[in-house]
Amino acid sequence: MAYCPKCGVKVDQGGKNCPLCDFPIPDIEGEDNNAEKPFPTPENVYPKEFKEIKKRILKNITVIFMLAILVMIIENIYLQGSLTWAKYSVASTVFLLGYITIFLNFIPNVYFYLVAAAINTTVLLFTLDMLEGDLAWFFSLGLPLVVGTLIISVISVFMYRRLRSKILLYIGVNMFLAAAYFAIVEAAVTRHLTQKLDLFWSYIGGIPLVTLGLALFYFHFYFPAVMKEEIKRRFHI
Repeated sequence: MAYCPKCGVKVDQGGKNCPLCDFPIPDIEGEDNNAEKPFPTPENVYPKEFKEIKKRILKNITVIFMLAILVMIIENIYLQGSLTWAKYSVASTVFLLGYITIFLNFIPNVYFYLVAAAINTTVLLFTLDMLEGDLAWFFSLGLPLVVGTLIISVISVFMYRRLRSKILLYIGVNMFLAAAYFAIVEAAVTRHLTQKLDLFWSYIGGIPLVTLGLALFYFHFYFPAVMKEEIKRRFHI
């Protein structure tokens, strides 16, 4: 529905003149959409600029790291006559650059960060173990810890997206995940050191966490709504 630009009266669609004041109504539909507009179309250039800034930051960090690697190699050869400790320093520096590269990508998917960081960590641990001459601890200790950490982290992120408005439930779930992580760490360590599965301290830390998690579940489902709102207000959750 069009309106008269002079008196404001409603005008029928396609009307040429105002029925009240006889003012001519402009043909809006007949305007040329391809005509040059008085103002340019707004464009958000911030992501492009931010991407260029990240590229420059990564380039500068890479140059600094390469210089640091060169210095470590030269010092090691000069002092010991061959590469000894520098092998570990160089490997750690290269994979640290990998972590920084992952961080600077800023891809809006947290699962990408978790998987990429886990892969980078896995290759780092494998490399460090290989530098010692053989694979002594990677498969029995390093890999289980990385996989366990990745699984726990993915579950935590997934539950956060499902329970972000139910903070007590989310904290309770993370209590269970922390207890499970304790068991994973102790299982991997004892398996590597004693060749058998022996859990002790993970029970000591896990049982209170599970109990507290169950208490939070109880508070969420059975506490009066007024008390839950009071707890949220006092603890700002």
